[in-house]
Amino acid sequence: MVELSPSVMLVWLLTVIVTLAVPVAIVWLIVVLIRNSSRGTSRRYDPAAEQLRYRYARGEISEAEFQQGMHMLGYQRAP
Repeated sequence: MVELSPSVMLVWLLTVIVTLAVPVAIVWLIVVLIRNSSRGTSRRYDPAAEQLRYRYARGEISEAEFQQGMHMLGYQRAP
């Protein structure tokens, strides 16, 4: 059996870590870029906001109440 010196084992261990870390980092970067690029374009379904929109469209609430409700739900401006 061949005995490896500690420096050779350290180099081997670092090589394995880098070999595994690079593809993981690339996949992580792709996921982050996809999430950030779709953040402004897609709108998730929000039942409370949808209910506010329906009530406002039917004239049950005023524009001020609609804006206040959307603000309370965390929307800066009503979409």
